[in-house]
Amino acid sequence: MKEFKFRVWDKVKRTMLRPQAITFDIQSLAPFAVSVPGRSWEPVGKFDLLQWTGLSDTKGKEVYEGDFIKIAGTIYRVTWSQAAAGFELVEVGDSGNRSIVDVGMGILVGNQFENSDLVH
Repeated sequence: MKEFKFRVWDKVKRTMLRPQAITFDIQSLAPFAVSVPGRSWEPVGKFDLLQWTGLSDTKGKEVYEGDFIKIAGTIYRVTWSQAAAGFELVEVGDSGNRSIVDVGMGILVGNQFENSDLVH
């Protein structure tokens, strides 16, 4: 069975957290609430949910949606592609794309929330 992992960006406290649990609406299957350490259940709208890609960089660090990966001097952002129904690497500041499997050739250099300076 596929392993699902998430981390969450707290939009209010502006910090990255590992959720203890996420509840989903039974009918729509949409995320409903998030439980993070030291706090009670909170509405999912307070957070950005970021899914693990199932892959790691060259140093073994898990790569999540929204992360920045550097491959051969070029920085890419990990994004979800609705059209491809999967994750892909989109070149920062350009329109180039790479396959998500190329993550294993790169190094994790940050994420879109804590390292937005990498976008410019």
